[in-house]
Amino acid sequence: MKKLLLFTGLWFAGVGLNAQAPAVLASYRTINQSLGEVLKDLEQQFQVRFSYSPDFIPLERKVSVNAEEGARLEAIMDEICRQLPISYRKMGNQVMLKPSRKTDELGQLEPVKPKVRQQSPIYPEDAAERERLSQRMEPIRPSTTRAINSPGGNAYKEINVDLYHLPPPPAVTAEADEEVYRGDRRLAQVSILPYVGTNLERSAEITNNVSLNVLWGTNGGVDGLEVGGLYNKIINDVEGVQIAGVGSQVGGDVIGTQVGGVFNVNNGKVQGVQAAGVFNIAGETQAIQAAGLFNISHGDAAGLQASGLFNISGGKAEGLQVASLFNKSQGFTRSQISGLFNKAGDVEGGQVSALFNKAKRVDGFQVALINVADTVNGVPVGLLNIVKNGYNRFELSSNDALFANAALKLGAYSFYNIFKVGMRWDMQEQPGTVGAAEEARAYSWGLGYGIGTTKRFTPNLMMNVEATCMHINELERWTKEVNLLNQLSLTLGYNGTDRKTSFFAGPIANLMVSRVADPETGELGSRVIDPSYTLAEGGQNTHLRFWVGVQGGIRF
Repeated sequence: MKKLLLFTGLWFAGVGLNAQAPAVLASYRTINQSLGEVLKDLEQQFQVRFSYSPDFIPLERKVSVNAEEGARLEAIMDEICRQLPISYRKMGNQVMLKPSRKTDELGQLEPVKPKVRQQSPIYPEDAAERERLSQRMEPIRPSTTRAINSPGGNAYKEINVDLYHLPPPPAVTAEADEEVYRGDRRLAQVSILPYVGTNLERSAEITNNVSLNVLWGTNGGVDGLEVGGLYNKIINDVEGVQIAGVGSQVGGDVIGTQVGGVFNVNNGKVQGVQAAGVFNIAGETQAIQAAGLFNISHGDAAGLQASGLFNISGGKAEGLQVASLFNKSQGFTRSQISGLFNKAGDVEGGQVSALFNKAKRVDGFQVALINVADTVNGVPVGLLNIVKNGYNRFELSSNDALFANAALKLGAYSFYNIFKVGMRWDMQEQPGTVGAAEEARAYSWGLGYGIGTTKRFTPNLMMNVEATCMHINELERWTKEVNLLNQLSLTLGYNGTDRKTSFFAGPIANLMVSRVADPETGELGSRVIDPSYTLAEGGQNTHLRFWVGVQGGIRF
C-alpha cells in the first residue's frame, strides 16, 4: 500500500511539473563550476533540498549555467540535464536526482534539417528550391540549438533562443525507487549488527547526524557523532567524532576526531585527530596520528605522526615523525626523531636517531652515529658522515710530533670526520751482538679520530680548522697506558688549477697526555715525543705537555 501511495504521489508531481510552461533563457556563458557546488547554491537560492547518491551523480563534472533574474528552478535544472547524463524529479521543496540513460548530450547535437518525405509543392524536386524553403520553414521536430547571428564589422554575436522543456517523467520502478533515496540524511540511527537497526537494508546509503552501534554497525556516512561498542564501518565520509571500542573503517574522508581502542583504517584523507591503541592507517593525513605501535599514511602526511614503534609516509611528511624504532618517508620531510634510524627524501629541518639517518638533500642537520646524504646544506653530526656531494678528501701531512700522517676526511664542508694514522721514527740505543750498545731506528705510531670544518674564501683559497685525538704506541705494537696526542690545527690551503689537489700549511697546537713511565727511572711522560720547547708542562699521576708547532702537506 505504501509503495502504491508513493507511486501515485510521484506520478502527480511529475505530471504537474511537466505541465508548466517552458522557460526561455536569453543567453548563457560557461563558468565551469562543479555540479556539487551548483547544487549547494541552488538549495540556498530556491530553498529546496536535493536528494541523490554521490556514487551515481557526477558531482565533480563541470557545468555552465547563466540565467536571467527571475528564472525558475526548472529552467536551470533543464540546462544542467542537457549538459550531464542526469534527470530530476521535483516534489514540493525536494528535488530528486538520478542517472539518465541518454547517450548524447543535447548541447552537442546539430540542428535537424527537414527531410523530404513526399513529392508535393511543399517539397519540390529541385534541390536548390528545397534548400531555400527549408531555411524559411520550421523544422518538423524542435531543433536543439538555433542562433541568430548579427554582423557587426569584424565581429558577431550569438543569442541562444532555444526553448527548454522538461523530459517526460520516467516510469517509477522498484529500482528507480531505491535510487531516489540514495544519499538520504537522517537525524539518528541505532543498530546492533550491520543492517540490524533502524535503517535496516538501507543502512549503507544513509548519512546520520548521530549513530549508535551497540556492537557492530554499517552506515553510509556520519555528520556529527558515531559511537560503536566494537566496530564502525562507514561507506562514505565522516565529519565530526567517531569512537569505537575496537576500531573503525571509513571508505572516504574523515574530518574531525577518530578514536579506536585497537585501530583506525581510512581509505581517504584524515583532517583532525586519529588516535588508536595499536595502529592507524589512512590514505592521506593532515592531522595528528597517535598509535601505540605504528602509523601508516599511504599518501602525504602533514602534521604529527607519533607511535611506539614506527611511522611510514608514502608521500611527503610535512610535519614531525616521532617513533621509538624508525621513521620512513618517501618524499619531502620536515623532521624525524627515532631510536634507531630515519629515512626520507629531501629534509628541511632535521633527522635525529641513535644509529642511522639517510636522506637526499638536507637543509638542516643530521644527528646519528652514521649519517648518509646526497647533499647537506647544514651540519651532519655523527661518528661517520657520508655525503655524496660533500667534503671528501684524502691527505698526507707532516708535523714535529708525527713525521708522516695519512688522513681520510668525510662529511660536509660545515662539519666532517677525520680518520687519521701517523708514524715517527727515532734512534734508540739497543744491545749489540758483542755486548756494546748500538743505535738503531725505532718506530712509534698513532691512530686517531677527529672533526673539522672548512671555509672557502675564493675558488682557490680555503681555511680548515681541525681537532684530532691520537693514541700513540711507543716502540711497541700497542701501548696499554694512556698516551694521547691531542692536536688543534689551523691551516690555509691553495687549490691547483684542476681543484682536485691542494697544498696546505699552518700552525698546530699539541697537548700530550701520558701515563707512560720510564722503566728505569719511573718518570712519567712520552719517551719519544720530546719537543725542543714547551709552553706548559706538569702533572703528578698524568704527565701533561703543551707546545705549538707547524704542519703542512698535500690534499687530494
